[in-house]
Amino acid sequence: MLRITADVFSGRQNPVWTVGEERTARNTLRALSEGSELLTEDAPARAGVGFRGLLVESLSDEAAPDLRLGSTTYLPVGREARGPRAAELAERLIGLLDRVDTSLDTEEGVSLPEPLRPFLTTQLTTATEEGSRSGASIQEGGQETSESFTAAATCYYDVTPFNPGFWNDDQNTRLHNNCYNYASNWRNNTFAQPGRGCGNQYTALTCAEVGRGALCDGMHRRYDCFPDSEWPRHLVALVIWPNTDFHWYRLQSEGYWAHKPGSTAARNVDNSNRVINNPETCDRGPYTQFCGYFYGCHTQRQRIR
Repeated sequence: MLRITADVFSGRQNPVWTVGEERTARNTLRALSEGSELLTEDAPARAGVGFRGLLVESLSDEAAPDLRLGSTTYLPVGREARGPRAAELAERLIGLLDRVDTSLDTEEGVSLPEPLRPFLTTQLTTATEEGSRSGASIQEGGQETSESFTAAATCYYDVTPFNPGFWNDDQNTRLHNNCYNYASNWRNNTFAQPGRGCGNQYTALTCAEVGRGALCDGMHRRYDCFPDSEWPRHLVALVIWPNTDFHWYRLQSEGYWAHKPGSTAARNVDNSNRVINNPETCDRGPYTQFCGYFYGCHTQRQRIR
């Protein structure tokens, strides 16, 4: 039996499907073994946001040992893929959706805008095309904003040094904290969702709804000041993959921004591997809508879950 996870989201839990038929599971593992040079142990450090790859976990010990595969293996796609055959192998794994049930974090009450297989196939095509380009250009984002983080601040906020090891060195920490945990600087292993802590989680993947959830947790929009008693007050930015997912960035004391895409490593670079000096203009992959800036605070970060 196999469990396959599409590593595609940053804020939401990733979609997961299980292959229960043993012959299909073994044939899939054999195909992975024959393409072992395409595989890694985990998501590449520079995988970025968007469709990063597929995690394959063997749930029984009958097949993997003689095929020289570990109990888990990862197939990167897009710019981090190890060869053109990676897309073919990814298509095979996605194709298994035709015969299995899927789990897509239904507890959130927010569905994908289309069935899972065509959605992932489209994202795979996009990731492969982007991976084949040289010198990817910076994406400006799909929504204008009237504010800039370089504007004259009328509120005090707090910044801390970039400390990726705090989020990356322990596997359990890395897997169970997402971009909202990182933006809130609160490592509570809940894969936090805006509004869940206050009992009023977002109901749509839009700037308005995800922003409302964060405000309900206790964030403020920029220039709506917090008192000193709410230290630390972090400056963060929200972006949206329209109707699909959300993502957050946090300003660090070095002057750049950092983020944690889903269950992957915290980093301070964008999808073009450039240091993030401005979240409005960095390469954000499919997260084309820039929603604006917010402040986190002590009360808010202790509330998130």
